[in-house]
Amino acid sequence: MTTLWLSISLIILIVGIIFFFRFKTWKPLMLETEIDSKVNIPDKNLTVGMEGKTISRLAPAGKAIFETGAEEVFSQQDFIDENQQVVIAKIEGNKIIVKLK
Repeated sequence: MTTLWLSISLIILIVGIIFFFRFKTWKPLMLETEIDSKVNIPDKNLTVGMEGKTISRLAPAGKAIFETGAEEVFSQQDFIDENQQVVIAKIEGNKIIVKLK
């Protein structure tokens, strides 16, 4: 008796899979929009040695404002308070590392 139920279940499973892929049942469930935005791309005009001012506490990450605008930065030391003068120590890819002036 259990082999009969197992066979029926297997047949229903195979028919279900064929129906699912053949008749595009999954099509309404697909996400068709594309995400084309970028996250945290630093301004290309930023250079090592450029001076700025923190606009939030860096613990160790936060925001600082430079001539080109506000950027997300990381502190080279532990913590840097708000409204402190900072200098860009190095730029690693999209990560801007600053230190106190």
